[in-house]
Amino acid sequence: MNDRRLRGLFALTAAAAAATVTDPVVETASNAGCFGPGSFTDHSTADVVPVLAVASLAALTYVYLRARPATSVATEASATCSSARAVAQPCLPLLPWIFASQLAVLFAMETCEQIAVTGHPLGGTVWLGAPVAIALTVHAVACVLSAFALARILPGLTRAAVALALLVRRSRGRLAVEARGTRVSASDAPATPPADPMAARLGKRAPPLLAA
Repeated sequence: MNDRRLRGLFALTAAAAAATVTDPVVETASNAGCFGPGSFTDHSTADVVPVLAVASLAALTYVYLRARPATSVATEASATCSSARAVAQPCLPLLPWIFASQLAVLFAMETCEQIAVTGHPLGGTVWLGAPVAIALTVHAVACVLSAFALARILPGLTRAAVALALLVRRSRGRLAVEARGTRVSASDAPATPPADPMAARLGKRAPPLLAA
């Protein structure tokens, strides 16, 4: 997978994570009256769990795609070097795209939730969960924090995935060598020589009498 698609997957992961973490916080504050007496939410956070599952799946996919080239190389030394190069994703240039994706994810999840709860979209800026300026500010801060946190966490998970894959490969290699050694030992064992029929008969009867 090329770097552009990996960056897009990283941006989607950060956007979904920031939206799912920030949305219930903003809505809880709104419902508690922190932003005044107005109604800014649909009084439901049922949309958080499905989107959080999507964010987790995107993160695991990112780690898999980052780790796969390192675990498919010919030698373990090369795989270890490839794992060490799993450095932090440069996220500063991606922040505008992450923030835009975060707002898109937020709008989609809130609209779907409103339809599920009330049977129709509520319209306006209810999907933000707070007054516009406050909601955008809080989501922008969450965008930056989520992006930089994932830029550190995901490479660490990638290195752990590579190390685990190498451990499994070494274990399988040892088991294969032991199995081959067991088969070779069994094939090299001396076979029991067949019994001599004459010797068997001589051992069970007396020798013939000599002629006088």
